[in-house]
Amino acid sequence: MANGFVLVLLREIRESIQKLRQECGDRLDQSSERLERATDSLGRVENDLNEQRKFTRQIALNQSKHEELHTGNMEQIQHELRELREEIRQLRQGR
Repeated sequence: MANGFVLVLLREIRESIQKLRQECGDRLDQSSERLERATDSLGRVENDLNEQRKFTRQIALNQSKHEELHTGNMEQIQHELRELREEIRQLRQGR
């Protein structure tokens, strides 16, 4: 009888270990899947940030060109305004 009890106990321990092994394997598989999704997600985020960096850089370059053009135009307008004022001054003196 003692042998029967020991056999039953050993069988239950073996089955519990197998069940625990299966559960650990399942959890490991689930963790691996989650890590795979997280890695994929981080890859997409990295790619998106890189694209945003390129876009932001292009905006900055465009803004710089715009400011240069605007500054050039303003200098030209100021020059023309000075010339017009000088012409008006000369016309008034010629009266």
